[in-house]
Parts: sequence; structure tokens; C-alpha cells
Amino acid sequence: MLISVALCVLSCSGGDDGGIVVEGDISIAYLRSLADSRSQRLRGDMWIEGCVVLNDKLDECYKSFVLYDGTAGVDVKIDIEDVDRVVPLYAGVRIRCEGLYVGREGERYVLGAKPTAEYVVDRIAETEILNRMTIDTEGDSRLPARKMGVAEIGYDDVMCYVRVDGVQLVAEERGSAWCDADAGDMPFESSLRHFTDGCDTLAVATMNRCYYATEPIIEDVVTLMGVVDSYRGDLVLRLSDCKIFIPATR
Repeated sequence: MLISVALCVLSCSGGDDGGIVVEGDISIAYLRSLADSRSQRLRGDMWIEGCVVLNDKLDECYKSFVLYDGTAGVDVKIDIEDVDRVVPLYAGVRIRCEGLYVGREGERYVLGAKPTAEYVVDRIAETEILNRMTIDTEGDSRLPARKMGVAEIGYDDVMCYVRVDGVQLVAEERGSAWCDADAGDMPFESSLRHFTDGCDTLAVATMNRCYYATEPIIEDVVTLMGVVDSYRGDLVLRLSDCKIFIPATR
């Protein structure tokens, strides 16, 4: 199995050009600790590896995938239209980080190419993907989602893969599809749906391009699995591969 969460830093120092020099395999949690509000260049023979827990398989995101190693997750920006074709959901991926940039977009941690204009990072060119990444689609690289209660999810969990049991769509939204539509029946760009455990509420964000955007939402008590994200400053969940389950015991 490709996944490793061990931290093995041989050296870490500020480079002459302001970049950060790290050698060896590092956890994604450590990688995130190197990020600031803009971006930092990564130098040295630095590697991360993990499992792809969100991509565009069902069009939940665009030109990126979330890599998670059990310690944390990071949004990897790549310049291809069909991400799942090259970097499939739940594949194990190992990335050589030397020359890439890590930064923060609000509460989100991102990894990509040297930024231009106002972007924190740019997208890694398609021609660079296979030079930088080892992609394992044959082995069992899937990691379990972190089991969390609604009230336990915080901003430190952004980009982490989580499982939330025992929640139900709030009464006011029952009968709704995942995305609202305008007068012409065109889905809005993004919509929020709210699930409660009886005490606390978790918002699920859905983009209109998702395959299931117009489908009705299950109204039973369910388990949700996905990636914690930040939407307009608030914590939300983005479903991974539409992972919704009705608990077996009721």
C-alpha cells in the first residue's frame, strides 16, 4: 500500500530565496504547518503521500483533488479537465513537492505551482503531473474517514475526510433537491443543505455541476462521508462520491 503518514524530516530551514527547505517524507499535517496566508516555495527532496478523497468523479470540484493521509488533507491544484481519469478517486498518490508552493486560501490549504497574479498557487501543468506524482490505482489505498460528531468539526479539520453518523435533513428543507433552481429550472451555482443530529447542524455544500444536483435528498437518518471545507467563511461538508448511507440499525 502506498499510504504513509510518518514524518521524517532530515532538515528544515529557510532557503536563500525565501523558500522552505525540507528533506524526506513528511505528513500532510506537517506540510500544512509550512503554509502562510499567501504561499511558500518548497525546496529540497520533500514528499507527501496519501489517498485521493475528493475529485471531479461526480463533478464535486474543478481541476483539483484532495489528498488525505490520516493526519490532514490538502487541495492539490492541477491543470486538467478530467481529473478522475488521471488521478482516480481513492487512488494512492505520492507527490514530489520540490519546486511547488503551499499556501492558504482562507481556511483551505492548497498545493500547486508558482503563483501568478492574485492566486495563492497556480495549477500544476498536465505535462508535470506524471513527472511529480506516482499514482497507484491497483492496491488498496483507501483510508477510513475520521469519525466525528457535528459539534466536533472545526476549522482545523478543513480538507480532512470525515464520517458523520446519525444526522437528518432539517425539516424546513425536506423535499428539496441538492441544488436550488431559479425560475428557469437552472440550478444555482452552489447550494447549502443542512443536516442535524438533534442538537447541532452541519451544512453540506453542493455545486450545480454535480451529477446529483437535481436529485431529491434522502430524508431518513443517514451517515454522511466527505471532505470538510470552508464556504464563505463557514464550515461545510463536500460529499465524496455522494457518500450517503442509511444506518443499518434503526
